[in-house]
Amino acid sequence: MNLPAKSFIILLSLSASLILTGCIASPRHPKYEDDDESDTVSVSEYENESEENGNLIIKTALIERKNEMYSPDADTTYLYWLRNKPVLLRKTTKCNIFALNTLYKAGFKTPKTNALSRDLYNESLFEDIIPVVRLRSLEDIRKGDLVVWKYHVIIFESLVYIKDDPYAKAIWAGTSKKDDGKKVMNNVMRGNYPLKGSYIVRRPERR
Repeated sequence: MNLPAKSFIILLSLSASLILTGCIASPRHPKYEDDDESDTVSVSEYENESEENGNLIIKTALIERKNEMYSPDADTTYLYWLRNKPVLLRKTTKCNIFALNTLYKAGFKTPKTNALSRDLYNESLFEDIIPVVRLRSLEDIRKGDLVVWKYHVIIFESLVYIKDDPYAKAIWAGTSKKDDGKKVMNNVMRGNYPLKGSYIVRRPERR
């Protein structure tokens, strides 16, 4: 068999292989291919990070509620996120201060002002620090999120239903219940709060 005939047979064999496999190897091009060390975050990685953040915030809140300054009888309360600025708030509930002090102590972003509950409720404020979550359902609320009403804020722990009504198992400052050293410490409550009325949800971000 002469050389051109051999070349023709080889070429025919390669063509048949391409038809059967349906693809051909192309040179790698960094513009169109991802490196093995990709910057993308998988859903599971995001969920793990979110769970870690939530656990840290709740753990910090449970420690922070031992501080006597959240009691209405305390004359002075300190704003950790404003360089421990002292404020006089005797006979006043301190839900916003407790929430923001907890976030600051846990290593999350906080406003550069003394943000009241009504300020946190204002969706046009603090979006770059504690963004508002657009809820499709109550299951979208995550551990460590802030649930904010115009005059109150709680730190969300989990979703529970009582007689078919949704509640947040949560931690917050300001309750009519007396201190018992367990559910209530220094006027900071860990219990179930009804998810009703007009509220928004904010998701803390790490500093």
